Amino acid sequence: MPDPQAELIAAARAAAHWARARRATWTDAPLPVLAPPWPDEPPPAAVTRTGPSVAARAAARARALGAPVLQRLPRVAAMTALVAAGAAGGVIGGRYLLNAIATYRTRIAVVERPAARPQLPPAAPQKATGGLQVSSTPPGAQVLLDGKVRGVTPLTLTDVSVGRHTIELTSAAGTVQRTVTVATGKTSDVDESIFSGWLALYSPFEVVVTEGGRTLRFDDRSQTMLPPGRHELRIVNRALGYEAVERLELKPGEMARLSIKPPPSPVTVTATEPAEVWLDGARIGDAPVNAMPVSLGTHEIVVRRASGGERRLTVTVTVNPLTLNVDFSK
Repeated sequence: MPDPQAELIAAARAAAHWARARRATWTDAPLPVLAPPWPDEPPPAAVTRTGPSVAARAAARARALGAPVLQRLPRVAAMTALVAAGAAGGVIGGRYLLNAIATYRTRIAVVERPAARPQLPPAAPQKATGGLQVSSTPPGAQVLLDGKVRGVTPLTLTDVSVGRHTIELTSAAGTVQRTVTVATGKTSDVDESIFSGWLALYSPFEVVVTEGGRTLRFDDRSQTMLPPGRHELRIVNRALGYEAVERLELKPGEMARLSIKPPPSPVTVTATEPAEVWLDGARIGDAPVNAMPVSLGTHEIVVRRASGGERRLTVTVTVNPLTLNVDFSK
C-alpha cells in the first residue's frame, strides 16, 4: 500500500503544476512572492512540549486526514480544471468581445457618418428698385409698363427696377406714351393729359385717308382732329393708282403734318417729225423723250414741230408708265 501522505503531496504538486500551465496560456506575469508576515517581530519563543514530536503529530494528523482528502482529490482536481477552463474561456471571450465592440463601433461610425450637404448656389443679389406714381386726365387710363399691363390710373407701383422705362396710357380719348427714369429708393411721378391733337395733310392730288376702315374728314384747311397716340393711315387715289400707308404718333394738343410725296412715273414722247417737247410750259427736250420722270397728276404736254405747227395734249400721269406718239401727218 502506498503512503497516503506521499500521494497527497504528489497530488498537490500535480494540481499546482497544472494550474501554472493553464495560467501561462493567458498571461506570462510571474506569480507574486508573498513576504513573510510580521517581519519585524522576533521569532516566537521555543516551547518545550512533552509527548510526541511535532513531526510525529503532523504525520499522525496527515494520516487521519489522508483518507478523506484522497477521496475528495478527484473532485477538487475537476473543479480546479473547470475554474481554469472558465478563466481561459473568459480571457478569450473577453478578447473576442472587445474585438467585436471595436468592429461594431467602426461600422456604426461608417454608417452614421452624416451625408455631405449639397452646396447651394449663392443667393442672387436683390435688384435695386424704385417706385412710380402714375395719373392721367381723365383718370381710368390703362397703364402699360414696358409693354405689360400693370393697372389703371391713378396707379402706384413700388417694384419697378432701376433704369429707363416706357409708359403707355390708353383710354377712349387716345393713347399717350412717354419715357421715364426710375432711381433707387425713389418714386417718379407721371401725370399725363389725354386729349386730341391735329393732323394737317398736304398732297399734290386728291386722296382718301382711312384708319381702321374709318374715313377721316378734313376741313378746308386740310386738317382733322385725332386722338393722341400711334396712328396708321391708309392713303388712296384710285384714279392715279396710288396707294400708301403712313404711320405717325400724335401727342395731346400737337399739330402733326403729313406730306404726300409719291414717286414720279416715267413718261415717253415720240413724234413723226423733228419737234420740241414742252411739259407744263417748260421745254424738256426734243422728241423722242424717253422715260422722263413726271409727278403723278394732270399735266399739259405740247409737241411743237420744227417746220411749224404743234399738238397740245392734256394727260393724267399715274403710277403706270405713259407713252405718247404724235403723228403730224394726221
